[in-house]
Amino acid sequence: MKTREALHDLINELPEEQMETARQWLEDLGDAAHPDGPPLDAKILDSIDRGLAEVAAGRTKSVSEYERERGL
Repeated sequence: MKTREALHDLINELPEEQMETARQWLEDLGDAAHPDGPPLDAKILDSIDRGLAEVAAGRTKSVSEYERERGL
């Protein structure tokens, strides 16, 4: 199965109440990967490294917190 098909399958399996959250996450991901977007300079890469360290240390937000902050 190709990646695009696998993604479609995952989306099709989501409960309806999670669709808006998934849409927002995919939109955010698409914005970050846009070729006309800002380059990944040292400052951005450092920010990513700090974020990964936060995740590794267990300092994350719950999905409900994320949704509340995003108005979802």
